[in-house]
Amino acid sequence: MPRPIPATVAHFTHLDNLARIAVEGLQCDSGAPGGPCITEVGEPSIKARRRRRRVRVEPGGVVADYVPFYFAARSPMLFAIHAGGVPSFVGDSHDVVYLMSTVENLQEAGLSLVFTDRNAVLELARHSAQVSDLDTLVDWELMRARYWADTDADPDRKERRMAECLVHLGVPWSAVTNIAVFDDARAARARQILDSLAVDGTPISVRPDFYF
Repeated sequence: MPRPIPATVAHFTHLDNLARIAVEGLQCDSGAPGGPCITEVGEPSIKARRRRRRVRVEPGGVVADYVPFYFAARSPMLFAIHAGGVPSFVGDSHDVVYLMSTVENLQEAGLSLVFTDRNAVLELARHSAQVSDLDTLVDWELMRARYWADTDADPDRKERRMAECLVHLGVPWSAVTNIAVFDDARAARARQILDSLAVDGTPISVRPDFYF
């Protein structure tokens, strides 16, 4: 199945982090140790592995040198947060917000992208810097599915659901095209944050279907 055009991608973070990201942009973990985070959403042990895992295509480096985006909402990582499986995350998983963009928009911003066919921390992950490879690299049918649990017939669905669009070093706020939140209350809070910073023009969508 060929990729959708435009190909939507999403980075999720906690609503507490929105103000700093709107000012500073998204920064990779190696460029800003711990990330520009007030409230952490990542699993520390996985972040440590990402600091060691090499990226095998240009511009190279390690996975932590990139800002990660997923190709689908309701990721296994978000489920782990929702289920209480990420000790560093404290609070309600519905306070997570999605910062949305597209592959095409990130390219137009002049950013260097690397794509993987599964969770980039895994040694088996395939890497490509060619957008044309997205047609076959990413399982687009799986990205459209609501459920992604492994099955006997397809035992690595969970890994493949976490295919990534990695953006080298950082992403300016101007490349964020939309913010998705769980409900109207979070949308109002996000709008208040952006208005207080005089950041306008970023649409906010209420998408409970993006959550568990």
